[in-house]
Amino acid sequence: MKKHILLTFIGIAFLSCSNDDDSNKDVLVLYNQTYCADPWEYGNDNNELADNINNFFEAENIEISNLTLDNNGTEQLCNACTCLSGKRIFLNVSRQDLDSIKEYGFEEFN
Repeated sequence: MKKHILLTFIGIAFLSCSNDDDSNKDVLVLYNQTYCADPWEYGNDNNELADNINNFFEAENIEISNLTLDNNGTEQLCNACTCLSGKRIFLNVSRQDLDSIKEYGFEEFN
């Protein structure tokens, strides 16, 4: 009898374990670039900008991946640093770093 109870308990414990853990999945995030108010240095081209972003988050101990840039955002034609350039920054971040990267203005992108 004890053997059956032990096997039942082990079976339940085994079935409750799952490899499909959402906390391990990366999250796609988006940032709308400003003309000069971003926390990383401005880049003269997309490669330099991507390097600046990678270096910035490496220094902040936030691991990012799959960084891409496009010009499909809404551009604001004004002279303030906080005006949007129309460039969008997409990257993946681990779910555990999501709150940290949101502090820099990134938003989850679905």
